Amino acid sequence: NAKDIDVPKVFISASGGSGNDQLILSDPIVAQKGSVCSQTFIYAKFSNTIEAKNFAQYLRSKFFRILVSAHKIDQHALSKVYAFVPMQDFTSSSDIDWTCPIAEIDAQLYTKYGLDKPDIDFIESMIKPMK
Repeated sequence: NAKDIDVPKVFISASGGSGNDQLILSDPIVAQKGSVCSQTFIYAKFSNTIEAKNFAQYLRSKFFRILVSAHKIDQHALSKVYAFVPMQDFTSSSDIDWTCPIAEIDAQLYTKYGLDKPDIDFIESMIKPMK
């Protein structure tokens, strides 16, 4: 993937957690242009650093991680575990304000997807916040 070296990326550990722990995934790494990774990570590429940072915020949300947990049954976090996760707009035109604290991003996502109080309470009780 040499063509991806000169674009901003977000690295995500290809494994971690047990499949039913409260973090689900490791903390994403926003990598600048010129960065590369080993097969220890999977990555997503972006046209600019702001979009990469916004995507990392999405990865840190409880909303994102509960959907991953529905598919993640062991430590592996390859592409198939993201099957239930809806794509988002990470540009400045997004309907989500990615610059907010994660708890506020979660609230926006809960509203966007019409989650009710029992669903939100379940997510909040099952998923540990990321730092």
